[in-house]
Amino acid sequence: MNKPSGLAAKLRALLKAKETPMWAVILILITVIIIQQIQISELQWRVDEDHDGSSIESVAGRLYILEGMANKHADQIEELETYIRQLQNDGARYDWELKQLEWLHPELKVIPPDGNPNPLKSTELNLDMNPGKVPDVKK
Repeated sequence: MNKPSGLAAKLRALLKAKETPMWAVILILITVIIIQQIQISELQWRVDEDHDGSSIESVAGRLYILEGMANKHADQIEELETYIRQLQNDGARYDWELKQLEWLHPELKVIPPDGNPNPLKSTELNLDMNPGKVPDVKK
């Protein structure tokens, strides 16, 4: 009979030993731990990349850009609100001045700028509520 070589004999003896299943479980657990540590480090790298703010692709970079746009629009809204308040104040002042003139000179009639003393009412509008002439479907 052929006698197995030294390496094969050692391997066979190792597999027949009592501690072999325990060492197999330990090796499997160590392998799983190493794989999980690699996945954790890769995930940490991705999170750091998403939140560094140095590139446009990162979440922090996009949030920074959105924050800047929101601040710019908020400034524009505040500016428009001041214009609206100024126009409302001017309108109220002109209305008061107009009423004072009407009281001083009741013989003068104030006509709106379009020249029509009776503005069009919403009930007088002739709107076509079905411009596409879609037929009514009755079930």
